[in-house]
Amino acid sequence: MKKNYIFTLLMTLCFSAVSFCQGSETFTDATLPSSYSDDSFVGAGGVTWTYLGSRDANGDSNNSGISLPAIMLRRVSDNSKITSSTIVGGIGDFSVKLYKGFTGGGDRQVELFINGVSKGTSTPFDDFNEQTFTVSGINISGDVIIEIVNTTSKQVIIDDITWTAPSAAPSVTVTNGSEISELDYFFGNGPSAEKDFSVGGTNLTEDILVTAPASFEVSLASGGTFTESFTLTQTNGVITSTDVYVRLKASLAVNTYAGNIVITSAGADDETVALSGEISPAEAQFSYTAFLNDFNYVESDALPSEEQTFTVEGLFLTGDLMVTAAANYEVSLTTANGFADAVTITPSSGSVAETTVYARLKAGLTLGSYTGDITISSAGVADGMITVNGTVFGGTTNSIVITGVYDGSLTGGNPKGIEVYVLKDVADLSSFGVSSVSNGGGSTAGTVEFAFPAGSATAGTFIYVSTEEEGFNTFFGMNPTYTSGSMGINGDDAIELYENGQIIDVFGDVNNDFSGQVYDYLDGWAYRKSNTSPDGTTFTTENWTYSGVDGLEGGTNNATATVPFPIGSYANTTASVRNTSIEGFTTYPNPVTNNIFTIKSNSSETKEVSIFNVLGKRVLSSRFSGIQSNVDVSSISAGLYILKVTEGTKTATSKLVIR
Repeated sequence: MKKNYIFTLLMTLCFSAVSFCQGSETFTDATLPSSYSDDSFVGAGGVTWTYLGSRDANGDSNNSGISLPAIMLRRVSDNSKITSSTIVGGIGDFSVKLYKGFTGGGDRQVELFINGVSKGTSTPFDDFNEQTFTVSGINISGDVIIEIVNTTSKQVIIDDITWTAPSAAPSVTVTNGSEISELDYFFGNGPSAEKDFSVGGTNLTEDILVTAPASFEVSLASGGTFTESFTLTQTNGVITSTDVYVRLKASLAVNTYAGNIVITSAGADDETVALSGEISPAEAQFSYTAFLNDFNYVESDALPSEEQTFTVEGLFLTGDLMVTAAANYEVSLTTANGFADAVTITPSSGSVAETTVYARLKAGLTLGSYTGDITISSAGVADGMITVNGTVFGGTTNSIVITGVYDGSLTGGNPKGIEVYVLKDVADLSSFGVSSVSNGGGSTAGTVEFAFPAGSATAGTFIYVSTEEEGFNTFFGMNPTYTSGSMGINGDDAIELYENGQIIDVFGDVNNDFSGQVYDYLDGWAYRKSNTSPDGTTFTTENWTYSGVDGLEGGTNNATATVPFPIGSYANTTASVRNTSIEGFTTYPNPVTNNIFTIKSNSSETKEVSIFNVLGKRVLSSRFSGIQSNVDVSSISAGLYILKVTEGTKTATSKLVIR
């Protein structure tokens, strides 16, 4: 009868506790030959075992107490060995029983290989006693192949192969930061502020030791006792995530410091946390943080610009901290009031906590740009400068719109230029101007290349600006209104239209060179669709039609071109404004590009505001008192609307474009 019941019981217990046993082979299912041969069999757990130069155990003729069947490996010269197929689940510890085969003298010995790598050799023996060959701590996860090789010239019998599952290796984990920097302080003001990270561990066999590098120290409690190292005690192999606090030591010299905290535990890979810090001289100093946009307003507002803020702070100061406004600007330490040419901040024990400073462009300035520097100063410290820019604009009426651009096909690529349309009567054209943007070079940002001459313009009038008169006349059969070299545009140039220094309309994406774009008009043209209005600073592709590249080729003038330029064909029946009933009525910006626009008039009488869509449905209503108010249209979708403002018995209406 093969194998005693005690072994069977042990194997049952073994498989019921995976932490102890992973698998075994007792050769119960093997039919082994009585002479040496090469063959294989399927054993326990479906593992296929292949043997070379091997046979059965010869009936335990030496009376060694073998629990038959077992297998005898002949000798090294025959490459006698037994090899498993792939075994899933890995291996932790290994064990096999060894016996002397036949009676000839000489040592018997085997070698264990896992995945082709030697993991140990048994102790040589030459007696008839049962030997147990054990290899512990192999701990290989995943798929494995077990191989047992006879390394001698003598027969050796093997039986009862067993192996366990791999045990998890000790592990130390660090979270919330593998690198901690800016552990800084000023000389004589240490230690640095604390920073922290977390340490934990699993499958530990020993405690965790946390050791700080030179010049740094660690603690288990914020504000607690800091030392160069400490120990975290494991319980049943586990340390739950624990906060560790670190700081740069006090009383160090002015310098930079760096090093690694090392976290160790027996059998686990070491973990490190990189630390760095700096000790700076305790010299008088201040700092400031400013991200200021342009300070702009419309001249007719008779108000200063909107306030903007920046912050200042200081350390080790020996005198007051002064903030002096640039010419035409003013500053304050409070919002809405207290504005002056300069403000003074008195330190407390040499320190100025972070303080907000309010700045604005003064009211009552004339049209123009205003640039300067806000100066921050204190005794013994180099001055700091914050550059400010602002513009006082005239109001915008959006009375002119770009309706066409063209790049002709005559010699030299002439004529080149633009067509604009007067939507509303203009008393003084010199408030308007145009600029070109070459090859996606970005907005001209206030630089007007061609300013229209002084003079009036009547609603419904087309104005043509071209590079030269002769080519324009040849191509279109009439003279341009104005000529300017600034209109020497190619099919990849954008156009910006200005009113009182503000961009009110644009053709083309100023940040794109037009390559591959539908609005590329090389030797061609683009023309605005009727009943579309100035687009502000954002180009709207859908508001235009296009000839395509080379659209003006194929003829000697516009009429004979492949796709003639639709000169003077734009019409606008929605742009009329009836606002004469409310004195001083104006709105800006229009189009609305940032969800807010302003309504103003000369009277502080209560105003009822209504906005209607093109179907006549009211989509927003509000009211205000005073000469001006901001209206929030963030709840309204982009599109074309009609604005109606009622002031007592007076009414003004206007088209309103929301982007």
